[in-house]
Amino acid sequence: MARSILAVLAGWASVGALVVLTDLILMKLFPHGYTPGQMPSDTTSAISLFTSTAYSILGGWITAALAPSYPWRHVVALCIWGELMAGLSMAFTMGQVQIWYQLGLIALWLPAIAIGAFLRAGKPRFGPEP
Repeated sequence: MARSILAVLAGWASVGALVVLTDLILMKLFPHGYTPGQMPSDTTSAISLFTSTAYSILGGWITAALAPSYPWRHVVALCIWGELMAGLSMAFTMGQVQIWYQLGLIALWLPAIAIGAFLRAGKPRFGPEP
């Protein structure tokens, strides 16, 4: 049970850590794109959305790789956890970032995670082979 939870959290945390690291890099590369009290520029938000999606593919792969069994069950748990966290993030950052950015994160999370899981675990299976 603990390894299952860790597999899901490792996928999620890896995405989060990479997103934060990328945002720090973007702040240095585009200092005018991140002005305190203002929305980030569309350019930096688009770059962040693109990289977040790529990192989500990696998160799906990591969860599938670390799952002790039935990787797709763990991937579904990661999808649900990520969508819950995205909803909370959207609620707390409303008006601080573009709505298209938040909706893009929510819409692209599921397919990106699934791509990563497919690359690691192959065709979805949720139980023993018949």
